[in-house]
Amino acid sequence: MGFGENEIDNIHIFKAHGCEACNNTGYKGRVALFEVMKITDEIKEMILNRVTSREIKKKAMENGMLTLRRSGLTKVKNGVTSVEEVLRETVRDWE
Repeated sequence: MGFGENEIDNIHIFKAHGCEACNNTGYKGRVALFEVMKITDEIKEMILNRVTSREIKKKAMENGMLTLRRSGLTKVKNGVTSVEEVLRETVRDWE
């Protein structure tokens, strides 16, 4: 799913349960997942040199960018959303 071995022991995963107030979805309101890449000089140079998007994303991740999946997993850890929602709305990060 994307959690590291060092994270597994401290995770308490919640499952959404519905009611009449939430139309049986288990969710109240909406929460956004964000993937924001800072365009550093190195990334800018990669773009200008037409490096593949996969390589650019890998470099951005090395520089600390949180991917959409990681953003979702953080919200799972914080009890804000469910694993099912994150898996449905994101793709697995590259190894």
